[in-house]
Amino acid sequence: MSAPKQRRRAKKKTAEGKSWLLGPIPDDAFGSACDVPPPRSPEAPPLAIDERFEYLIRNPDLYATALEALPPRDAGQVGRPPAYPSYIYFLFLCAISVFGSARSTATHLARPLWWEPIRQAVHDFVGPEEAAALPATGPTRSQWNYFFQRHLKKAVEDVRDISRGKWIQQAITQGMLAVTPRGSWIYPAREQVLHGDATVACPPSDHTAYEEADEATGEIRRHRVDPDASNTTEGGGRHVYGNKFLSIAVRAANTPHSRIILALESVRHKAHKHDPHREDEGKAAVRLVKEILKKAPGVRALTYDTALRGVHRAPLIAEGIVVFTQQHNGLEPQPLLKYEDKPCSHDLYVTAGRVCERRFTVQGETHYTPVPVQELEFRKGAQARFYQRIEITCPRGPHVIRIRVDETKEDREIDPSTKRQRFNRTEHLRQIAPDTPAGRRLKGFRQDSESQHSRFDQAYPHKRVPAYGATAALLIYLGYAWVSNSVARFVARVTGRRTT
Repeated sequence: MSAPKQRRRAKKKTAEGKSWLLGPIPDDAFGSACDVPPPRSPEAPPLAIDERFEYLIRNPDLYATALEALPPRDAGQVGRPPAYPSYIYFLFLCAISVFGSARSTATHLARPLWWEPIRQAVHDFVGPEEAAALPATGPTRSQWNYFFQRHLKKAVEDVRDISRGKWIQQAITQGMLAVTPRGSWIYPAREQVLHGDATVACPPSDHTAYEEADEATGEIRRHRVDPDASNTTEGGGRHVYGNKFLSIAVRAANTPHSRIILALESVRHKAHKHDPHREDEGKAAVRLVKEILKKAPGVRALTYDTALRGVHRAPLIAEGIVVFTQQHNGLEPQPLLKYEDKPCSHDLYVTAGRVCERRFTVQGETHYTPVPVQELEFRKGAQARFYQRIEITCPRGPHVIRIRVDETKEDREIDPSTKRQRFNRTEHLRQIAPDTPAGRRLKGFRQDSESQHSRFDQAYPHKRVPAYGATAALLIYLGYAWVSNSVARFVARVTGRRTT
C-alpha cells in the first residue's frame, strides 16, 4: 500500500470552541489523489419538438398504461361521455410537456400535421377500428379540461403506480439495473446506480391571497391561488414558492438521452398538521427505492443529497445497496471502539464519515488520522451487512480488522442515561467516504437529477408548471417523465442497447 499523500491538514472547531485536526486522506480502496478523473460524457445533441412528439406517440407502453389506469367508460355510467378514448387524453397530458401548455397542445392537435401521426400510432398499437373511430382533429382545450378534472385527477395514484412499473421494466429491458455484477461495491457500474432528488415546481401564479385590495383605489382584485403551494428553502438557502416533487432515475454510461425516470411522488413541504396526507422527502425516498428494488434487484447504489440522514440510509443499506450522500456539516467525531492487541492499543473514532485513529499532538490538540480501507465487503442474509476492512498503521506492524458500516442491533439500543439510540452509525460512518475519488464519482452521478429538474422547468413558459394543486402538477410531471422515457426508448433502439 502506497504512503498517504501529504495534504494540508484541516482544522475544525467544535461547538465548545475546542479544535481538532484531520490528517491527510490516505490512498486506499476509495482511490488515490493522483487518480485521473473519469472522462466527461458526450454532450447530448438537441432534439426538435417534432422528434420528441414522434418518440412519445410511438411508445406502445403509453397506450397500455392509459388503458389499464383509465379503463373505457361503462355504457350506463352517469355524466357526459368523453369525446375521445382515455388514451388520447393521456397522450394529451404527456404532449403538454412537448408544447408547453394545454392551450398550445390543443392548437397543435387541431392540425392534421400533428393529429394524423397520432391516428397512425393508434392504428399500429391499439387497432385499426380504434383509429378509424377517432374524430378528424384532436381534443379541444375545453374537452381536455373536463376530462382532466373529472377523470385524470381521480386516477392519479393508478397512473403513478402503473407508470412506475412500466418504467422499471423499460430500464431492465434496456440493460440497466441488471443483476449481473458490472463493478465493485465501491465503483458500481453507472447503470446500477440510482440517483434521486426533490425539486420545487412553481405554479402559474405566485399569489397567496385570493383577494387583494388596491392601496390607492380600494379596488378588490381576485387571484387564482395554488391551494397546496408554499414557500420552501432549497439548497443554498434559496426560497422557492411551489409544490415539492421527488424523483428517482437511472441512466446509461456515456449515452446521451438515456435517462429513465423510474418513480415520481408528491412530497410534503409544509408542517405535518397542514399537510398530513403526504410523506416527507426522506421517508418517500426510502419507500420508492424499496419498491424499485422489489422489481430490479440489480441495483447496487443510490446517490442522493443531504436530505437523507442516517435514519433513512439505514433501512436502504439493510436492503443490500450502497447509499451515498455528502457529509453533513457540524458532525463531531464519535468514539467507535478501542482496538487492543497487547501491547498495542488504538482509539478508533468516526470523523468526516470514515474511521480515524485519535491521537494527540505535542501542543495538546486532538488529531484524527484517517485509517486506510482495503475493501468494502458485503454479506447477504435476512438483512444485508456491509463491512470496511481497514488497516491500522502501527510501529509493531499493521492490524487488519473489519468494521460494520450498517446499523447493528447494539446501535439501536436505547441508552438509559440519554434516552437516545446508543450510536447513530449510519449518520456518522459512510460506506464510501465522501472526500475520496470514489465518493466524488458517485456525487457526480447525482448531478443528473439537477439536469432532469432543470429540463422539467424549461419545458414550460416562464418555468412554471401549467397546473394548480399538487395532484395536477404531479400529473404534469408524470407526463414529462413519459416524454423523457420515450426519448430514452428510441435512443436505446438506435444504439442497440435493447435486450431480448
